[in-house]
Amino acid sequence: MGSGDSVDGDVAVMMQAAQSFNNIVQDVPKLMGRSVDAACGNGLAECGPLVQADAYATKTLQTFVQNVRYGIAAYGKFAQRSGIEYRDADEAAAAGILQDWRADQGTGLPDITKALPPGVAVAPQTK
Repeated sequence: MGSGDSVDGDVAVMMQAAQSFNNIVQDVPKLMGRSVDAACGNGLAECGPLVQADAYATKTLQTFVQNVRYGIAAYGKFAQRSGIEYRDADEAAAAGILQDWRADQGTGLPDITKALPPGVAVAPQTK
């Protein structure tokens, strides 16, 4: 899509992107199911602080990944909604142009078909 006075969106690409984002979000990373074992073994004095650091890092990373997943899902919805709106606006504009053309057909213009030079075929009228 562009900016300024015109837009040039590819609806098929928008819809494909929306589906791709949805597929990404459906795949849950293994990290999201990881839990930290709080048990310390072998009498290491550093075990407690290491387990706490691991638990904090795991929770922080899980939160970050979840927020990214929400962002991807939101962007996918935006791409899908934009594609649908773009397609609908394009179809409505085309229908409006055709309706106006049909309504205005022949109004204000002289019929010059009889004045055409010999040998020029007149295009068949579509109904």
